[in-house]
Amino acid sequence: MREFVFTVTYDCRADPIADIFIDHPDVMSKSLTCTVTTESIWHLDRITGPEDALQALDDVFLDPDHCNECLDAEHCQTSWEYEVLSQGSTSRTVYAYGTEADDCHSIPHLAATHIGEGLLYDTKRQGDQYTWRILMPDDANVGELYDAIQTELRDGLRLTLDHLTDPTHWGDDVVSLADVPYEQRELIKEAVARGYYETPREITTQGLADELGLPQSTVQYRLARAEAWLATRFAKELI
Repeated sequence: MREFVFTVTYDCRADPIADIFIDHPDVMSKSLTCTVTTESIWHLDRITGPEDALQALDDVFLDPDHCNECLDAEHCQTSWEYEVLSQGSTSRTVYAYGTEADDCHSIPHLAATHIGEGLLYDTKRQGDQYTWRILMPDDANVGELYDAIQTELRDGLRLTLDHLTDPTHWGDDVVSLADVPYEQRELIKEAVARGYYETPREITTQGLADELGLPQSTVQYRLARAEAWLATRFAKELI
């Protein structure tokens, strides 16, 4: 398998959704899952950012008459359904389902058409850039897909190839979580349950140690190691 990584860059006023990301650079969208066939597309995205920016994004992003992914918006005939699965003041988890997608001009549909099904997708959108990672077979015709994407770009969109290489970081979230020592995972769970991370704290490290029958130094060490892992994973998501 190989991963194909590329970025679509949007000029101002080239796309209504891109304009919101450009005007609000703190807004970020990450794909949670994406599945594509030659006839339909469905994906799940997590969007985070300031409350006013997400409210502005809702008006466009959830419009069923608008294809959020098309590179050539004028010709898309795909029928879209959008549903907000969870919503906070600074976050959204949005499910999107597109049918009648045989003439869709989106990157996932172009990939399914020119390479085939069974691909994995990972995306990040922030500012004027929409970056894609596609995991595909070694013998996939990447050149054909790249040319197809380039051909579909409307005015104001530019395509940049980042790299084509061996797979990197696929499934790291699952593997890393499993690699966190059991004792650290259990202590984090107990600390949350007992209010250690509430404001103000409902229990101290000494209190945790007393209730769990552990030395305070052990509690402090395990919490520090688990928190360091969580902070590192968070920082990687921002890169």
